[in-house]
Amino acid sequence: MKIVKLANDMKDVKDWDKMVDWFEKRTNNHIKLVQKYCELVADYDPVFEELIERGEVHDASKFEEPEMTPYVWTTWQYKCKDDGIKLEIPEDIKEKMNAATFHHVKHNKHHPENHTEQSKDILNREDRDKPPSEIIDATKMEDIDIGELVCDWMAMAEEKGTNPKDWADKNVNIRWKFTNKQKDLIYDLIKNIWKK
Repeated sequence: MKIVKLANDMKDVKDWDKMVDWFEKRTNNHIKLVQKYCELVADYDPVFEELIERGEVHDASKFEEPEMTPYVWTTWQYKCKDDGIKLEIPEDIKEKMNAATFHHVKHNKHHPENHTEQSKDILNREDRDKPPSEIIDATKMEDIDIGELVCDWMAMAEEKGTNPKDWADKNVNIRWKFTNKQKDLIYDLIKNIWKK
């Protein structure tokens, strides 16, 4: 995917072109990895065949506003953190990043937040990788949504050189509330698909 239009006020940001290039490279790579895991899960259990189609549109909303410009910042923030570089983000940009993350999780079914009636405090505004103040009810997620969620986690683990089981252990029924059946499905998919 290519960025078509960016917020006009970002053109004066130092390194903006590098930030956009990194966003495109990283996000497209992530999507390819998710697609790889969607195919593996569908091969493992044909009930997940729909995941192949879902992989084709996974995270597509990040290439459109209101998500795109803030996600350019978000991916750059993670890159700087990984590279040991201190990045100071203006408060107004942080607010836009939080709003974009909220929009993303509420508009993509592979995120537990999409399935909850909760609307306040569903994100940790200080650290988007940590649990919010209240556990998120994910019990309405369908199996296909769980499948894509796990594919997303495995793609992230491959990118970061981590293990998706560790992420699940830190978040299942801590950050997101799942039924026992959902929890079993999450761990079954990780156990049988993740081969690192």
